[in-house]
Amino acid sequence: MKFFLIAILFFVINIGKASDGNTPVPIDNYLVSYTLVKSHTIETIKAIWKKNRIPKFVLPIKNEVDIYEVIYRVKWIDSTWQTASGIYFAPKTDKPVPCMAFGHGTQIEKNRTISDNDAQQGICLGFATDGYSALMPDYYGIGKGDGRHLYQHASTEANSFIYMLYAVEELNQKIGLKRNGQIFLTGYSQGGHASMAAHKYLEELNDPRFQVTASSPMSGAYDMTGEQEKYMFKEYPKPFYLPYLLISYQAAYNILEIENIYSIFKAPFDTLLKKYFENNYDKSFGELDAIMPKVPSQILRDTFVNLYLNDPNFPFKLRLKENNLTDWKPKAPMQLCYCKGDREVNYKNSEVAYAKMKENGVKDIKLRNFSNSLDHNTCAAFAVLSTKYYFDRFKDKGKNPKMKDLPKFKKFLVGFIKRKEEKKYKKEGHDNAYF
Repeated sequence: MKFFLIAILFFVINIGKASDGNTPVPIDNYLVSYTLVKSHTIETIKAIWKKNRIPKFVLPIKNEVDIYEVIYRVKWIDSTWQTASGIYFAPKTDKPVPCMAFGHGTQIEKNRTISDNDAQQGICLGFATDGYSALMPDYYGIGKGDGRHLYQHASTEANSFIYMLYAVEELNQKIGLKRNGQIFLTGYSQGGHASMAAHKYLEELNDPRFQVTASSPMSGAYDMTGEQEKYMFKEYPKPFYLPYLLISYQAAYNILEIENIYSIFKAPFDTLLKKYFENNYDKSFGELDAIMPKVPSQILRDTFVNLYLNDPNFPFKLRLKENNLTDWKPKAPMQLCYCKGDREVNYKNSEVAYAKMKENGVKDIKLRNFSNSLDHNTCAAFAVLSTKYYFDRFKDKGKNPKMKDLPKFKKFLVGFIKRKEEKKYKKEGHDNAYF
């Protein structure tokens, strides 16, 4: 969407439990290779900000930024070592910097490019020029990594963050970048689930070098066998999520004793789906959604649906429960961001996670609803803005920042833009952005 969301983000919108086999273990080195893909000067960042109407007083351009493609070692689910990839945004500064790790949204294609026109990469660039080192793991099986991607699979999502943190620590020594010890975790949509998983697994790992300072998961499906499950049995704008989950969980857990996972789908999907999920480098989920039934469960043979609904010990359901992220107790502060108008990720995922964590005794947790009407993609800009401001308070004030709301002027501008977007959405009836 050509940086659409990052432009909204900074106030102008065109006015507009881990298994033993998956626990990270120390090895001599994690970094396989790194390539400097692009170097941004102050002037080139200014040009990007100007092109996208991002005011410098809102997002100061403080540092030049080098962008690296990083290949690093990860432990696969069978305990073998494979590689994964990611993008690293390194600010050019002599000062120690905090680290922000960002989880990107869902994609079915393996291919990923590095581009100034990618909104999620733009968010990382925005953090980096403002004095954060920013890393964006591709997750297992996406980008230049080995194997296949396991969708909404908590341990591999978390480990893509953790092993990349290890690899980037090695890279920082090579490029002379100092880290101040702070670790911030965030991400949107699948990235919300991934960043929350990273928070949970990092705290279980308890590596003194990588202690979570704060996290801000955004609009993630944390309650897959609860609130998110409901979307699978009614008309849903992103029906491809269901086959993606099934194919991924078959690869991870062998949930069904069958040789061909595609045989559980009704014709013609038993033959059509393979090209979207096996070595797919160029087909998007938009293309897949165009041929899917509007009610996701209708793609499945009735026998499978009946087992899921009526057998409490059905392996797929049990494995989904293992990957829920609602019932645990984060130690570091957390902010949960969402919009009640979200038709892709049920907003109650965030509310259920918040309520359960409060029940578990978590005190330092915030729940932020940004709109009762905005849908999944347009909500992202406001969630990211809040996340940036939330992290900045820890960055600037240390371990116990005074938690204020947005300054009055910024709050007014955000409210003004939000009202415009809500009006536009109500008129047009669909999300114009992608995240």
